[in-house]
Amino acid sequence: MTVDEIFSKLATHMIEGVMTHDRLAQAYDFLGLCGFSKCHLYHQMSEMKGYECLMHYYSTHYHKLLTIGDTPAPDLIPATWYKYTTMAVDTNTKRQATKTMMEAWVKWEQDTKKLYQEMYTELHNIGEIAAADKIKCYICDVDEELKHAE
Repeated sequence: MTVDEIFSKLATHMIEGVMTHDRLAQAYDFLGLCGFSKCHLYHQMSEMKGYECLMHYYSTHYHKLLTIGDTPAPDLIPATWYKYTTMAVDTNTKRQATKTMMEAWVKWEQDTKKLYQEMYTELHNIGEIAAADKIKCYICDVDEELKHAE
């Protein structure tokens, strides 16, 4: 992979992360679980900051604009929820939805950590050590978030 491809893949994934946390926050708000919602809003803002830092690093070190891939909205909210109100949601649905969303969050962070580690290795293999070290910081961040999610 080229440096451009690696950074594009990372940036695209980060945008997906922003949207994932946004969807989770919306779902938790709908369920009336505002604490969980605020947690994901925090992670959404953190992901956005990470994305902005990555884009800045790329443009100031490689002096190019980065191409971002297609980022479809994550499918985390069941379509049937859109025809109900929060008051119509029973306890069992909240419990099951919370379990499902927690599992989705953990899986997202596991996949993110794996991707970042692969891109770190790619950068290291092509001799881009400083860029690899930049990505290493993201690996440490996602490792902490994964610990929290688990």
